[in-house]
Amino acid sequence: MKTISGKAHTRVTLALDIVRKIDSGPLAGYHELSIVKHQISLFDLITVRDAEVTSVSCGHPLVPLDNTNICIRALDAVKKYTGIDKNAEIIIEKNIPVMAGLAGGSANAATTLQLVNSLWNLGLSGKRMAEIGRTLGMDVPYFFTGYTAFDTEATGVPEKISTNLDLKMILAIPDFGVSTKEAYANIDYGITGKNISMTKAMKAALAQNDFSGVIENMHNDFELSVFLRNPELGLIRQRLIDCGCLNAILSGSGSTVIGIIDDSTDVDKIRNCAGCKTVIVSGTFF
Repeated sequence: MKTISGKAHTRVTLALDIVRKIDSGPLAGYHELSIVKHQISLFDLITVRDAEVTSVSCGHPLVPLDNTNICIRALDAVKKYTGIDKNAEIIIEKNIPVMAGLAGGSANAATTLQLVNSLWNLGLSGKRMAEIGRTLGMDVPYFFTGYTAFDTEATGVPEKISTNLDLKMILAIPDFGVSTKEAYANIDYGITGKNISMTKAMKAALAQNDFSGVIENMHNDFELSVFLRNPELGLIRQRLIDCGCLNAILSGSGSTVIGIIDDSTDVDKIRNCAGCKTVIVSGTFF
């Protein structure tokens, strides 16, 4: 029985603007965003193998094991696109927290598409898999670009940003998650989308390997609504900064808060005062 495994490296957001809610066309109800995404060393391990019946297994209690699982949906999307009549067992070894603003599900879906493409010798291009991935979630196409990229999620075509910066960070992960659906439902559009110039500056800083520019331009519009409903996240952010992080922001719609560190940072001090689980990650794993 043929078996293949791969690491589903996830991402954080360094800058995030909520530009507008799309009110017409095929993407009506979705949002145009302005995001700088940065892939990190944290990953889930995905294994797929040929099987008589498609199934998924995972030890995390919040990961569904039925056909609502995004990896099962990825498998079904490939079968529908190619017409292939095969099944696979999918095993997820979970390290990425759930409902944490880290796009773990999207990373898993993209990796499943890549693994099934290899397992069944389908010959799908990265572009084609990204198009299939877009039917599963707006964040999935990014993982076929990976690394550091600018994404609107409305176009489905992320723009790679070439940078040599080695961004080390601490992830502060509280013991509760934030529902993406809830985060979007509570957006105040009157106050979002005001910092797009900072996102442009973030893109330029990364391209110019300007570490100070990255620190100065970190921001996330979801903080405006998510912190109101989850004030503990705002406190975590402030604690990270007070205890030595160069800057800290919410990742995605939360609940993970990311803090940038450098070689002079007292990591133990930050971990002791974060008030929640912490993980040290970097973007240098390729």
